[in-house]
Amino acid sequence: MGIERYRKLVRDRIPEIIEASGKICKTEVLSGEEYLKLVDEKLKEELSEYYAEYDPQKKLEELADLVEVIYAAAQARGYSIEELERIRKKKTDERGAFAEKILLTEVSDPGDENRPVIKLDIVLEAVEMASDNCTYYYDIQEKESVCYMDPIFYGHDEENDDLGELIEAEWMTRFIALPTRFEINEYNIMESFIEEEIPNESVQDYMFSRIHGKGAFRRFKEDVRKIGMEQDWYDYRDQAYRNVAIEWCDENGFNYE
Repeated sequence: MGIERYRKLVRDRIPEIIEASGKICKTEVLSGEEYLKLVDEKLKEELSEYYAEYDPQKKLEELADLVEVIYAAAQARGYSIEELERIRKKKTDERGAFAEKILLTEVSDPGDENRPVIKLDIVLEAVEMASDNCTYYYDIQEKESVCYMDPIFYGHDEENDDLGELIEAEWMTRFIALPTRFEINEYNIMESFIEEEIPNESVQDYMFSRIHGKGAFRRFKEDVRKIGMEQDWYDYRDQAYRNVAIEWCDENGFNYE
């Protein structure tokens, strides 16, 4: 007789259902910290199953399971379902629900209207084109970006050398360095995407194991393509780039448009 071993929190009638099928099961009644820990693990498990399910009816069932575990988690900490609903209703009354499907894209402070204005696309272009061998600067006078190429890699060029001398002479009065490759850190963006956007833990672990060493970016792109999340990755990366650009504007005293 094969024995399957578990350490898993289950619904109250599961032992009854198992025994009705002719099988024998052993159970324990949990209490204290162990119960709280397993309730939290169950919450995480149900959320992962909801993300992983694509069938509309089964997805609805996963939502129902999730709600049930949320109730259990609240009661495990001494709250009643009525208290939970009261807090939910209070927050809905104060802050609204999600019925309007509103996506917040940016928040600006109009308090200092005298700050210079920069086109965000200029900063974004520098973010997207950043490399270790060239540096982009914002030319305040001409209201455009310029690129200074490292002579060590590209050799000397009269126009590029003249630009370098001009930047050095008018550093921070006319020219401000735009975000560099170090500030962007696409590897961190890639890690954050895996952690925040990949719902399945085993897939997360697999992808984390493959983003080390030479060829990490190539392998990552292969993996997001295989799991059908290539466009999700590009959208996530583009938003991360935009956040870097907006942060640069704020730190350097620019309003952006």
